[in-house]
This record gives sequence, structure tokens and C-alpha cells, in this order.
Amino acid sequence: MWRKLASVLLAGLLTLSACPAVLAEEAPVQPELVARVKNIIEVDGYQFKDLNNNGELDPYEDWRLTPEERAEDLLGRMDATQKAAQMVHLTLVSKKDDWFTDSNVGFALVYEYIFDSATEAAQRTNEIQELSESSALGIPLIFSMDTEAGAAFVKDATFLPDEINQGAVGDPELVARLNEVLRQELLAVGVRMALSPDADLITDPRWGRNQECYSENTEVVQELIVAAVQALQVGSTLTEDSVIATVKHFPGAGAQTDGVDGTPLTIQEDSIDLHLAGFKAAIEAGVAAVMPYGYSTVPYLGGDAVENSADQSAAVMTDLLRGELGYTGIIQTDWGLNFVGAANAGADILGGAGVRSTRQLVEGVAEERLTDACRRILVAKFELGIFENPYVDEENAAAVLGSEEHRAVAREAAARSLTLLKYENAAALAEQKIVVAGELAQDVRALNSGWTAKDPIEIEGTTLLEAFQNKIGAENVTYIAEAAQVPADLTGTTAIVVIGEESGTHEPSWGTETLEFPQEQVDLVKALADAGANVVEVVLMNRAYVMTEMVDLADSVLLAYRPGVTCGAEAVVNALYGETPITGKTPFQIPRTMEQVLNQREDLPMDIEDPLFEYGFGIEVESFGA
Repeated sequence: MWRKLASVLLAGLLTLSACPAVLAEEAPVQPELVARVKNIIEVDGYQFKDLNNNGELDPYEDWRLTPEERAEDLLGRMDATQKAAQMVHLTLVSKKDDWFTDSNVGFALVYEYIFDSATEAAQRTNEIQELSESSALGIPLIFSMDTEAGAAFVKDATFLPDEINQGAVGDPELVARLNEVLRQELLAVGVRMALSPDADLITDPRWGRNQECYSENTEVVQELIVAAVQALQVGSTLTEDSVIATVKHFPGAGAQTDGVDGTPLTIQEDSIDLHLAGFKAAIEAGVAAVMPYGYSTVPYLGGDAVENSADQSAAVMTDLLRGELGYTGIIQTDWGLNFVGAANAGADILGGAGVRSTRQLVEGVAEERLTDACRRILVAKFELGIFENPYVDEENAAAVLGSEEHRAVAREAAARSLTLLKYENAAALAEQKIVVAGELAQDVRALNSGWTAKDPIEIEGTTLLEAFQNKIGAENVTYIAEAAQVPADLTGTTAIVVIGEESGTHEPSWGTETLEFPQEQVDLVKALADAGANVVEVVLMNRAYVMTEMVDLADSVLLAYRPGVTCGAEAVVNALYGETPITGKTPFQIPRTMEQVLNQREDLPMDIEDPLFEYGFGIEVESFGA
């Protein structure tokens, strides 16, 4: 009998030893707990944070349970006001302690509040998390950031090339590495929600936000959006290593009427699927948050979408996004004013809301709807692991942000995005004295879109003029700002003239009525050409310009798009000095005339007939001037 029992026990032990995964699942692994205010208690040999300070282990404090189980328990302890507060996504320009201690709001857009050194940025987010921990239920905050240009609301961050550049490369692996840089830098300063990437399809060259979009090609948008989402979230589900990806601007904001931002979207029956393609791919990839556009109606969808902006519309959020597309994640609104309307239409997180908004929500939204929204929010917070540890290592932040490894990725992306439209009479620049011309050559902000700290806050970076001076010495570079300064004879001299638009966000500096270059830029290029210079145009562009005249006037034309404040100028200079190949391709058609622009449909991609340059055009050069 004992031999038989011993055999059974031995067989059982052998079976268990062959299945270590079973044992691992049965033995919970203690996560790291960091508490600055509340106590840590011990139960069953494990440690837990006593978030409600009652001396007992409650289910929502028990990390051994699933996020869903913990969320249900916590919801049962919350009143309507506390649920509404979790939906608040305030804009953090200044700080009041009671927003976090008493109201325990759910989200904060950091904006310029942490535009300081990486260490100080991490200190500031930690300070606020400590305030949130001291609230009655100890629910941690999620910080968010507009991340079109990287973690660019922190001074020390790596400012990445905008999506327009990434589309000119078209490499999902590179996009994944760029978003891994972004993920690491956000995590280092305590930001767990990226308000990016953009899945909008480029369909009208007048729209100023084309710089935030990947491409006019739906397949490219789908590939790159999946790469971005899964790099930020480290896969299809949220974990303690994830940053929430927020794909925007649903159902596709590229189709603005006459290209004017904030006008009704002109999407029609034959274009709706094109605009939805990127969002469908993101949803399939497990994106945690989707942002409907806050400034445009969607008349095609009918119902309340005719009069309401997308993030106030049940037709957009409940019927299309949740109903047709089957999306079950978080709906994060754009920044708006009608928070009750947005919540009733199906939104979960309310961009731009404040503490005062909670009373409006309680009075104007059924508690069932508040509970539904709050449940999604709490599940995400449990998945992120911030109930156990919302804090970051303040000293480590300085080592992560702007590291040489991260700069190398930004530099590579900028270099690979550069696109040659014309390449004639190019001479090697080494050993030459050169002319650098144009006011944008001294404008560091123009190297990125406007999604960073605004004037008068100073952005640190290298301008194109400085990059050329650093390369060959300031004594070998003559700077010319305007046509009147051009000498009579520049024969045998290479003149690199920087043209295009200043940095911006919604409203492009030239407006939407024209895509033609301003006369002062035309005059400058003409003067350089008339003086006999070999003219190389470097174009900082946020959208497809009418380039016919400028291409005719130049010997070479290089599109730099928005290559990034951190390494963009360096990448341009290295390319023109023949040190890196030029391989980028246009992510959109480039029109020949404004008449062509006016004749194309705002909602259809690649519908310009006989453009100056087709989508995907680019002259590949192994070494410029060689």
C-alpha cells in the first residue's frame, strides 16, 4: 500500500515539475508597492496598500484579483460624484491640491505644467500622485500629454519627427521604435496616456493638421497605426509597462470643408470606409482609447451628428464606434465645453472638464451611464498597475529623456524621411563656403508641429543655420534673411534656402485659402538664382504646397517636412553633406496649381488629376553632391 501511495505521490510531483506554469499561476507574485500616505498592510504573507485607510484588505486593494473584480468592488464604494470625478480630464496649467485630495479627479493633461527638466517633471507628477493617494479612496491619477512631437511638453525630451515624416518613410518597424522612445520617456516622468497617434487620412492638402497624419494611403495608415499602438501599449492589452494609446480623431478629421479646421466633415458613402480604415486597424490591435473629433460635425452619419461635433454625438460614438465597429475600450473626448452632452452621447473621459463639471454630470447624466464610464476607467488603471505604484524614479528620468540612444532613433527617422523632388547641378558641399538663406533657417520651432510648450517658453534645439555653422564653422557660412540682402554675384556658390511655413497646430500660418509660397520667399529664391547661385531649397512643410514655381527656380529641392527639434536640423545637414542617403517618398500628392486643389474632393485621397508630383515620389540619392 505504501509503495503504491509513494508511486502516486512521485507521479504527481513529476507531473507538477513538468508544468511549472501551473505552479506559477497558483503562487501570486508580490508586486512592488510604493505608498507615501497610506499604510501598507500584510495579509496571507503578502503586502497590500490600505488605500481607504480602514485597516482591512478590501477587494479593490487586493492585487491578486482581476482588474474587473477590483473595479466592481471599488464602484460599489463610490457615489455618483466620485464616479463623475474620475471622468474629469482637466488641463494642468496650474495646480490646486484639493482637485486631487478632495475631488480625486481621474486625469490631467500636463501641458506646460511640467515643461522643465526631466527630474523636476517627475517630481511634479509624483507630488500630485501623493495628493491623489491621500484622497478617501486613494484612486491614482493618469497624466496625459499631447505627443505628436514626442514627450515634447518636457524640456529635456527627445522631440521626434512628426507623423508626416514617419509617413514619408513608411516603415512600421521604425514607427514602433519611435513610439518605444516615446513610451519610455513618458513612463520616466509618470505620464501614462499618450494623446496620439493620429489615424486621420490625408485627403485635402489645405488642412493644417496634415503634419500630424501618416499618409494619403489607407494601407500605410493601417500599418503604421498598428505599429504605434502596440509599441506604446507593449501589445494589445494594458500592463504595468504600458502607456495608453489614444487614436484620433474619429471618424477621420482629414475631410474638413475647404480644408478649414473645425468645419463639417465632408465624408460621403464612397469615402467613409477609407477614413475608418486606420481606426478599424487600431481597434483590432487593441487600442485602449479613441478620441472623436471635438470641432467638426459629421453630417453624413445623420442623427445628432448633423448638429453636434463628433465627440458630442451618439451617432458617432454609440452607434458607429461602439455599435458598428464593436469598440469596447475608452472613449476620450477632445477638449470641449458640453461635458454633460458628451457623457450622455457615450463618452467616458471628458477632455477639458474641471472639478466644477462633476456637479453638472451628477445632475445631468444618469448614474448608470456614470458607472459604465467609470468602470472602463478603473479597469484601465488597475491594468496599468498604478494602484500599487503610481510613482516614478525622479533621478532616473534625467537618464532616460533625451538619451543618446533616443536621439539616434530620432536622427535616423528624420534622415530617412527627407525627400528629393529635384536634383540637378548638385555639387559636394565639403570644402565650400556656403550661403544659408531664409528666416525659417533661424526658427527652431518650425522643425516640429506646434504641439509643445508655446511662446514665450523657450524651446531648446539647433536651428538649420546653427547646424550648418556647427558643421563647417560660422566663418564659412553667410546668412541672408531676405531678397534685398542677396549680393549681385553668387556664381559658384551653393545657397541653401529654407522655405515653408512656421510651426502651428490647427491653423496654418498661411491660412487655408492658398498653398502658394508667400511673395517674400519667392523673391528670395529668385534673387539667389539670378545671382548665379546653385540653389538648394529645404522645405519645412506641414502639408502639400503648390510648388511649381519654386521647383522651377531651384537646382535641387529637399522636403524636410517637420523633422524634429532635437535632431532634425542635424539630419538635414548630414544629408546635404552626402553622409546619409536620401530615400524618402512623398506621403501625399503635390498639386501643380491651386485650381487643382479646388477641384479635388476634400474627402477622397489621391484624386488630384495630373499633380506636379504623385503620391510616393522621391529621387533616391546615395550621397548628395557625389
